[in-house]
Amino acid sequence: MLNSVELRHAVDQNTFYSIKGSLNLNWNSSYLHPLLDQKGKEVFFTPGDDLSLLHPDPRHQPTEYLTTPAPYTFLFGGTQNGHNYERSNTIGVKLDLSSQVDRNHEIKFGLGTKIHKLDFESFTVKRDTVLYFTPTILGTNTSDHDYYIKKPFEFSAYLQDKMEYENIVVNIGLRYDLFDPKSQYSTNRTYPTPNDPQVPPYIDKSTLLADAKIKHQISPRIGISFPITDKGIIHFSYGHFFQMAPFRYLYANSEFEYSLTAGRPLFGNAELNPEKTVTYELGLQQQLFEDLAFNVTGFFKDIRDLLATQVIRVSGDRTYQKYVNKDYGSVKGITFTLTKRRTAQDMLGISVDYTYQTAEGNDNDPDAFFLDISSGRQAENVVIYLPWDQTHTLNTTISFGNPDDWNISLIGRLGTGLPYTPEIFETQISVKTNSGRRPSTARVDLLAEKIFKIYEYNLSIFLKVYNLFDTLNERFVYLDTGRAGYSLFQTTGGTKTTQDLSEKIPGVHSPNEYYQRPNYYYPPREVSLGFSFEF
Repeated sequence: MLNSVELRHAVDQNTFYSIKGSLNLNWNSSYLHPLLDQKGKEVFFTPGDDLSLLHPDPRHQPTEYLTTPAPYTFLFGGTQNGHNYERSNTIGVKLDLSSQVDRNHEIKFGLGTKIHKLDFESFTVKRDTVLYFTPTILGTNTSDHDYYIKKPFEFSAYLQDKMEYENIVVNIGLRYDLFDPKSQYSTNRTYPTPNDPQVPPYIDKSTLLADAKIKHQISPRIGISFPITDKGIIHFSYGHFFQMAPFRYLYANSEFEYSLTAGRPLFGNAELNPEKTVTYELGLQQQLFEDLAFNVTGFFKDIRDLLATQVIRVSGDRTYQKYVNKDYGSVKGITFTLTKRRTAQDMLGISVDYTYQTAEGNDNDPDAFFLDISSGRQAENVVIYLPWDQTHTLNTTISFGNPDDWNISLIGRLGTGLPYTPEIFETQISVKTNSGRRPSTARVDLLAEKIFKIYEYNLSIFLKVYNLFDTLNERFVYLDTGRAGYSLFQTTGGTKTTQDLSEKIPGVHSPNEYYQRPNYYYPPREVSLGFSFEF
């Protein structure tokens, strides 16, 4: 839920400011069976509530029941016993001031702050046939129960001067960003947590955690445009950008709980640096006719401190993972846009934009981090395509109508496939990361609107059809085939055994059902009909 209020005030004809406040509330929970009070009634649990007054629903089943009678079929029994509860609120305040100092200079200044509160609680209800005969919730000091409250803080400020002269326009500015995670991070790679009973007695446990430092950056930005003809403009921009990682990467398992039975635990890292991006753009904007123009822009982005996962081996089979800043990436490409705007004589508007780009970065083996640190060597960087690399994208919008009366728009999107890492069927051959490509995707949406005037009010009736032609677009793929519809594992002897069982035992699903994954596809056609009333 997002609530906001804004105040605008004009000091004089050249200066105005706005103050905006916002409150964003978010609540999310996921579980199969609820928690119950002493009378057996379901309760609305929020992070931090006293669990000693509650007990798990008795329908939680022992983990031993989570079995399958054969491979390539669904679980035959049991329940998912995990509970996740998240609650967050963000208070934001933003001030923007704009003043046309003189005919050549427009000054803009702004301040902003965000105060977050994140409540998170996640636990697994323990139930088995050996120790926990009844559903049990362990304490927050165990690896089966994660709980934290975090209050990170953000602040930003900017100053910009727009200088307009007869033959050139220059935008120059500075932005300052600050982020305080207000949390602790692990300082020792071998013993990441004071709760680890294997910490040697000669190590002071109070030194294993430290307060994460405040992250801040000053980002210069400049944009220049100047005419080359009476209808053509060349534009150039250069800027630095600051972006913190999502909170889940900073605070995951923030209590640093470790257990061998939990496999390879994953620790967040409140000491993560912000992702730093430097961008360059150079382009040409040219008007061809009164209603037709094009824009061609080349761009390059240099990205540092991208997020990576580091695997640390403590001893023997004792390993854990943590998030670190390690990866580097670069994005370069070119965008061409052709726009035909609507006029009083022509109700047809068309916009076409095409982008060619490559997004590449270094590929680091998570297990190699520990070896590199131990040996002092630097691993060879292998350049791969980044997960979001999309070589070709084409977007088209065709609109027809009178915007004040009625309008029909068709929006088309076409894109080549994103990369994935193939697996060669039944071999041990290693394949280069992200060397495969998923199938291309195509989609057309329809938006139609009719506006009725009722006195001084507007009543708008609209129709929205997403994926108009019900195109089957593949979102995820099987790594051995590169397609969403089938896997080569469906041809193995194990699937034949499961197929025989499914024909003889009720409740055992066939391999074909197991390999049908609706979530591997983008949504089918969706139709929405509605209205809005403006007053």
